[in-house]
Amino acid sequence: MKTNHRQLIGKLAITFSMFGNKLKHFAPIAGAAASFLSATALRRTLSVGLGLAALLGVSATGATNVASECRPAWSETPTPPGSNSFYAVVALAQDDVWAVGSRYDGIDDRPLAEHFDGAQWVTMTIPAPGMGAAYLRGVGGSSGTDVWAAGYQTTHSGTIKTLVEHYDAAAWTIVPSPNPASSASYLSAVAAVTTNDIWAAGHYLEGAFYRTLVEHWDGASWTIVQTPNPGEGSNALNGIAVRGPNDIYAVGYQSNLSGTVTSTLVLHFDGTSWNVVPSPNPGQPSSLAAVLAAPDGQTWAAGFYYDGTQGRTLLLHGDDSGFIAVPGEDFPGEGNVLLGIAAAGPGNLWACGYHYPNGTSDYQGLIEHYDGEQWSRVSSAQGDTYTYLAGITAWPPGAGWAVGNTLTTTIAESVCEIQVNDVGFIPRTAGAILGDTVGWSVTGSVAQRLVDASGMTLFDSQSRAPGSSFQFSFNSAGTYPVSDTANGATSTIA
Repeated sequence: MKTNHRQLIGKLAITFSMFGNKLKHFAPIAGAAASFLSATALRRTLSVGLGLAALLGVSATGATNVASECRPAWSETPTPPGSNSFYAVVALAQDDVWAVGSRYDGIDDRPLAEHFDGAQWVTMTIPAPGMGAAYLRGVGGSSGTDVWAAGYQTTHSGTIKTLVEHYDAAAWTIVPSPNPASSASYLSAVAAVTTNDIWAAGHYLEGAFYRTLVEHWDGASWTIVQTPNPGEGSNALNGIAVRGPNDIYAVGYQSNLSGTVTSTLVLHFDGTSWNVVPSPNPGQPSSLAAVLAAPDGQTWAAGFYYDGTQGRTLLLHGDDSGFIAVPGEDFPGEGNVLLGIAAAGPGNLWACGYHYPNGTSDYQGLIEHYDGEQWSRVSSAQGDTYTYLAGITAWPPGAGWAVGNTLTTTIAESVCEIQVNDVGFIPRTAGAILGDTVGWSVTGSVAQRLVDASGMTLFDSQSRAPGSSFQFSFNSAGTYPVSDTANGATSTIA
């Protein structure tokens, strides 16, 4: 049976209910469900399950006992147990990675911050704002001594306010953040230019519609910065990314008055003001969840759209003059949604989210990769059914983390691609399991070409420029020699 777009949005809304506290705050993001739900109904959804009392802070700490070796395919690393949720991740160094979200304490959802130190994930002490639930939806920073997390808090009276917390290498503290004259204000993402130049994006409720919300930290205080609202109905921002003080992007969605048309929304800050950037809408609805402003000048945005038959990944590429849609690789006949995007190099990008067979509620994590030429699906570790990946981070030369949730707890996946330089492979031997998509990152000064040296001609990367990458899925057991025709070096995947 075919699914129309209202059925798709309804399915997403049902999924929020099915996951309970783990997905309820994704209603404004995943599939622009907020456009099809009244603001009052959405607020009720966000407030479901709040208890009568809450702890004043997060005092428990924990750590995983097993450190997993980083492999050239996405692999799960243990995270501390508990009824926890991850919504965002940032890597400030290979041994300085932060994931934020919420944890359920038996009464309410409370802020969650976990840190990876190069060996294990550790739950950090982080304060809660007081009575009611609180969620951290975005994380960013300029260094390991300057980490910011942003989200929102609820009160038992139903008011929803912005929440900003800061880590200075000694402790997390709550930093006051402004709220428009609204009963509901949310921050969805945060990004750092410098220590005294931090940006956060989200939305707030004005009457029956959402309005874009951008806040700025100047080293002394957070202030609201004026942003456009081109949609006649709701306008919301889900992601923000910075390339410099005069080159900042925020993305989300806009809708018409009736909420029957939902379109992508891209804003750009040029150092003086925020302006709307033209962006395509290949289907209805179309919505953006995350944006990437890479140091090399590339700007990408990720989300989803509905093509009349199924939900599809949406990948946009462009600049402040406009964006174009670039095809992703979807699971045929299934719903496909992207929630995060990151870059490990100019030709080495990652996007994450989830997919699900139409007519089922078995959500599974989704990771897609861009090798400088096209996007393709790659293997993803799966905790169990009902898995989605909410955030992703990456850095040269081909390493990254993706975080999200299963039905019961958090999930964290890492990848460390094999480096291919001018003289050989690092490492020369790498392990893989059946079904792994193994990645190679070209780190030398000249182009490289990787070929299957087993005689079976399984793959040939063709010429790959420095900064680009190559992926291949090993779907048969065995040991596979790999040769670089540019320098004669060999390696083994076993």
